[in-house]
Amino acid sequence: MKIVLLFCTIITFCNYGFAESLPFKEKETLSFSIEMFGMKIGNQTIAACLLPGSQTLQLISETRTAPFVSKIYKLHNKIETHISMKNLLPVYIKNQIQEGKYIKNWTVELDQMNHFGIITTVKDDKRERIILSPNTMNIPALIYYLRGKKLKLNDSHSLALLNEDGDKAITVRVEKQERIRVPQGKFSTLKVVESSGGVVIWFTNDENRLPVKIECQTNAGWLKAELVGVK
Repeated sequence: MKIVLLFCTIITFCNYGFAESLPFKEKETLSFSIEMFGMKIGNQTIAACLLPGSQTLQLISETRTAPFVSKIYKLHNKIETHISMKNLLPVYIKNQIQEGKYIKNWTVELDQMNHFGIITTVKDDKRERIILSPNTMNIPALIYYLRGKKLKLNDSHSLALLNEDGDKAITVRVEKQERIRVPQGKFSTLKVVESSGGVVIWFTNDENRLPVKIECQTNAGWLKAELVGVK
């Protein structure tokens, strides 16, 4: 799985016809430190912004290695995701991926109702229609989808994770309550585990459901993100 990482006040979106209460602001930026191979390698931000006059939440997730790490292994991933606030599912994803020597840019338009998507590879402008499973999303969208749910212990959700080759059906389950420490502080959390074990997310066990820690399996190994700031 390619790295596509890594998200307080309840806000009422009634002017746009949204659900009465969701744990996101119209604008917020979450900052994370990134660790791999037991060392800090860089940082990540996820900026969320309600697009004016719409029912669409734009997420821009950007992950960068620090300059000294980039000399050995450069990572710069920028993922833009548009989420419909009607069902918290993505309708558009733009991926700009650089992981070492691997570089690829691609976009996908998603029709969640009719279960298909159009993937376009930027380099050769190749367009391909793919069949989608119900509730297909990437990891940034997964985070906000789960934040929009009232998570309870042992809850499970059937979803699908998307990459450039198609989607993969998964189940995410609220495995246990756990108290953890991250740079932002100590939190009581709900640990959510993806069925293959490749993604684990700790959400604060409160109405905000902030993702304070994320672990994701990548081609190069396990990547860990910990929350360091919220704007």
